[in-house]
Amino acid sequence: MAIRYYWGKPRDVVRWYLRGTLYLSAQSRKSYIEKTGTEPGNLPRLLKLLENLDELFDSVDTDCIALLCLRYVELLSIAETTKLTGLSNSQISTRTAKVMKKAKEIIAKA
Repeated sequence: MAIRYYWGKPRDVVRWYLRGTLYLSAQSRKSYIEKTGTEPGNLPRLLKLLENLDELFDSVDTDCIALLCLRYVELLSIAETTKLTGLSNSQISTRTAKVMKKAKEIIAKA
């Protein structure tokens, strides 16, 4: 029997959710910059990360990215993420740190 997913394969769901979140954030910042005439700040780096999101997904485990989404995108505390995933605080911190390191490498290239 084939495994069926309601929303799609977990890897794809997380990827498109994160892509959508980054895109909305970038558009919001771009609009703000255009209206106020302020400096672009970190917008170029955010756009670079958005461009290279596939590279990040290809080099990092989906579970780690899902944890990163729980921890940073949804702004849950480590204690809440521990309850949701069953992982220890150190496991969550280690896995999210790996993803953040890779994302920072991509941003640094911008």
